[in-house]
Amino acid sequence: MNRSAESKWAVRISSLLVFSLLSISSGWAQYPTKPINLLIGAAAGGATSITLRTLSDAAGKILGQPIVLLNKPGGGGAVALVLLKNEKPDGYTLGNINAAGVLSQYMRKVPYDALTDFTPIIRYGDYTYGVVIRAESPWKTFQELIEYAKANPGKIKFSTSGAGTFHHLVMEVLARQEGIKWTHIPYKGGHEATTAILGGHVDVEACSSEWKPYVESGKLRLLSTYNPNRLPKFPDVPTWVELGYKIAANGGIGVVGPKGLSRPIVDKLHGAYKKAMDDPTFRKSMEIYDMPIAYRDPEGLGKDIKELGDKWGKLIVDFGIKE
Repeated sequence: MNRSAESKWAVRISSLLVFSLLSISSGWAQYPTKPINLLIGAAAGGATSITLRTLSDAAGKILGQPIVLLNKPGGGGAVALVLLKNEKPDGYTLGNINAAGVLSQYMRKVPYDALTDFTPIIRYGDYTYGVVIRAESPWKTFQELIEYAKANPGKIKFSTSGAGTFHHLVMEVLARQEGIKWTHIPYKGGHEATTAILGGHVDVEACSSEWKPYVESGKLRLLSTYNPNRLPKFPDVPTWVELGYKIAANGGIGVVGPKGLSRPIVDKLHGAYKKAMDDPTFRKSMEIYDMPIAYRDPEGLGKDIKELGDKWGKLIVDFGIKE
C-alpha cells in the first residue's frame, strides 16, 4: 500500500474513532431518555421506602425522567441487590444499599459482593435505631428487660425488619455478650415489624424509626437506642453504649447501580440526587422518621461499604451469627 492510500486509511479510521466518541458522548449527554427503575430492598410504607421515594421523585424531575420505585423486600435487602447485580449497567436500573444489604453476605450465602459488584452513587442519610415495647409492658427500663430475658430463656420474641439487618445483628451480638436467649421474628420491613408489636405478636421491636409515631402517641415505649449518640427528639432515652453494652450501630442509606456503570452516568445521577437532597418534601420525610441527612459522594459511599464489612462482618464471623 502506498503512502497516499495509507494516509487515506488513517484519515478514515480517525474519522470513525471521532464519530464513535462523539456518539458515545452524545448518548451520555442525552441520558436519561426513558424512565429509570430503582429496586428497593424493603417493603412499602417504611422509612427506607418513603424517604427514597421522595428523594427519587425530586431527582427524577431534575433528570427529566421519572424514577420508578419497585419494592423487592426480603433477605435483609439481599433480594433487591441480587436482582440489581444482573441488570445492565446502562443507568436505567438502580438500587438502594444499606447495612443490611452489605452484611447479608456474612450471614447467609448470597451471589454478590457488596463492595465489588455495585457502583456507588450517593449516600443521603442515616437511620435512627431503637428498642420499643408496648406501653402496657411491665418493663420500665431496658435493664429490666435484659434481666427478665436472662431469667426466662427463649421467652422474649423480638421483631425486626428482616433477617440479616443491623437490628437482627445487634440483638444477636447483645444476646451473646449478656448470655441471653431470645427468639427473632423477622418481617419484610419496619412497617410490618411495628405492626407486629402493636398487635401483640411479639414482645419487643428492634428497628428503625417506623415506631416513632406510636412512641409519640403513647402506644409504644422507647427503652433504648443503639445509635452512637442520644436522639435529639428523645433526649432522655439512653444509648446502649451509655448502658455499658459497647454496641453502637451507624449504617447509612444510599443509591447504587450495577457494576460497570460509566462515570458520566454516575456523575449525572449523583448530581441530580445531591441537588434533590434540598427538596422540602424529602427533608420533611427525613424529619418524620428522625433520620439524619448525611451526604457522601460515590467514593465516600464506597468507603462506607468497606468499613461496614470490615467491622461488622468480622463480628458476625467471630460470634457465628447466621440467619
